Amino acid sequence: MSGVSGEQFALPDAVERLREIRRSGADNRLIVVSGADPLNLTGILSTGERIRTSTGTRIVYRNGVVLAAMEGDMLRMLAPLEGEDAAQVAAVAAGRRVPVISGYVGRFGR
Repeated sequence: MSGVSGEQFALPDAVERLREIRRSGADNRLIVVSGADPLNLTGILSTGERIRTSTGTRIVYRNGVVLAAMEGDMLRMLAPLEGEDAAQVAAVAAGRRVPVISGYVGRFGR
């Protein structure tokens, strides 16, 4: 399959573990995946644009839906979020509580 890599390196029990997750239902947790991770299938298996494959890119998901991508200092919201939800997504993407102004995260006042 063109454009997909990494799945051939999965542990033997990966398929069963993924089935368990699917059966367990949504839990609304925010999950962060590196842009370089083979699980970065955004834009391949889902609608929307492809997110850059890079170790510096972090992708935030909730219930299997991509919410945002942090590429360097730029946080790109990929789903409509407001208020506390947007702040939580920004904090998870950055790995800490940060100010967000016009999509840029964290490095203000330096």
